[in-house]
Amino acid sequence: MDTEAIPVAEAELAEKVRPLVNDILARFNEANITPQEAGVVVVALLHRLLQVLHDTPEAQRQVALSVLSLINEHLQGAFMEAPETPPCSCC
Repeated sequence: MDTEAIPVAEAELAEKVRPLVNDILARFNEANITPQEAGVVVVALLHRLLQVLHDTPEAQRQVALSVLSLINEHLQGAFMEAPETPPCSCC
């Protein structure tokens, strides 16, 4: 397996979806969507995506692993921050 191709593919995907993500965030700002409301939208979209991928368990597993990896990285970073850092304001 070519391990150098994985980061390239991820970078290409990030570049491809970046405009869509920016449009969604701009729309959230226009509608005065709070961080909590944005979180509900993200969870709802994730739920719907997993439903759509019901018949493709490998793709469903990859999405779930990606989300769990992101959450794990976030939590690791949060635990490594200085103790005087205030908690996230959206929680």
